[in-house]
Amino acid sequence: MKNNIFILLYHKILPRWGFDVAASTFDWEMKLIKQFFDVITLDDVYEYITTGKEPKRPSVVITFDDGYVDNFVYAYPILKKHGLKATIFPITSRINKEDKVRPTLEDYWKGKVSKKELVKPKDFSGANYPFLKEGKSEDFLTVEELNRMKDVFEIGGHAEIHAKVFYEDKVIDFYDGKNGHWSNIYAYGESEDFSKLEEPRIGYPLFPDMNNLAVRRGYLKKEVKDFIKSIDSCFFKQKNWKEQLKSELLERFDSLLEFETEENRERRVREELKRSKKELEDMIGEKVRHFAYPFGHYDETLVKIASEIFDTAYTVEKGVVSKDKNPHKLPRMVIAKDFVSFLSKVMQGVYRY
Repeated sequence: MKNNIFILLYHKILPRWGFDVAASTFDWEMKLIKQFFDVITLDDVYEYITTGKEPKRPSVVITFDDGYVDNFVYAYPILKKHGLKATIFPITSRINKEDKVRPTLEDYWKGKVSKKELVKPKDFSGANYPFLKEGKSEDFLTVEELNRMKDVFEIGGHAEIHAKVFYEDKVIDFYDGKNGHWSNIYAYGESEDFSKLEEPRIGYPLFPDMNNLAVRRGYLKKEVKDFIKSIDSCFFKQKNWKEQLKSELLERFDSLLEFETEENRERRVREELKRSKKELEDMIGEKVRHFAYPFGHYDETLVKIASEIFDTAYTVEKGVVSKDKNPHKLPRMVIAKDFVSFLSKVMQGVYRY
């Protein structure tokens, strides 16, 4: 049987079962991984791709995206307990620039704190939206916490903005106060550097969206915004207001979005990746060699730019690492919150590919 290398992707680790992986489930998963696999690093993956050095056993890389504080509070002590290495890809803008260190599961094991004193992680919207509104979210790591994890975690890049933007002038829905993505506040902003944000307004059209690095960004035209703002609020109480508004917009406007040039897009992407890489390296005092595409989105332009800056880059596509794969399109398996799904992913990695 071929000794495959496959990469697992986690986001949040929770104190109990919920919207993502529970700490107890993660503990069981790490026990299984340790028993049946070699846990390697992304540096090892790079060596395998570039030199062909074969793994002696089926091998796993454990990765975390975004840089949530629960990675320090819950995942870090469990990984350390099992003697396992992992990689974390923090969003540089979300890292709290302070020395604060929150108590961890290890502190609880040692009787230093109660479980009630440990961080209670927020969901993805609850973690990210405060940052968008206030420039800071307590649900993300501090610089000090990130550095304290370096005995277990290799640190990779995950860009700076981490937002979805519109890329196709095709109305798929309208914002009604309950739908849309938490990063729409970025998508409706008018500044290229995302410094000027705009809350979505009821009636604003929603378009296909992707990671801001992976597409040529489309801006909702000012005249379209002004027209929607002029509509009386009573209109939006009608049962079929979305159908009516879509017809009206298509009749009034030839297009709803205006797009940045490809040249500006490439410059924007290259500057963000270089800036975020340098900032992260300054924080941790180490070279950052590997990159994870935000939301897993990429196109050939982004792959080309990432290849100029990082040794490897990672998607969220299924599969195992092989020598014939593009080192800047390497697959990762997203881990569901239940143990049965985890076993299914592991068995796929071992036997299917």
